[in-house]
Amino acid sequence: MSRSAALPILLFSAAVALATWFALYLSERPFGWPYVVMLGYFAVISLLLHAWQEKSAGEVKVFMRRFMTGLVVKLMLSVVVLVVLLVTAPDGYRKPMSIAFVLLYLAFLGFSTGRLVMLIRKGDTAAP
Repeated sequence: MSRSAALPILLFSAAVALATWFALYLSERPFGWPYVVMLGYFAVISLLLHAWQEKSAGEVKVFMRRFMTGLVVKLMLSVVVLVVLLVTAPDGYRKPMSIAFVLLYLAFLGFSTGRLVMLIRKGDTAAP
């Protein structure tokens, strides 16, 4: 993945981090380490999966297989990360952290899916 390909993911991650901080600020909740871990996890897993998936953008069957595998890997790792965070987070963090985790998961899922669909469509139009 080139730097220019990583830039949209990093910008989206920064925007989501700012939105998370602002939502917590408005709800008078602290922006503690569990939120930093969640945001970092989603940014890193998105970068890694995009790098792996974009390598096969020219081959539709391979790309689709990698896309579906990426969805499953992200879901399973997210469940593990959420459980670890729930076990280690202080009591006051658990409920808002769970809600934030689900919203972040959906936000990054939507962004990743949209970005990869655009990539595969560009590959379809470039073919003779």
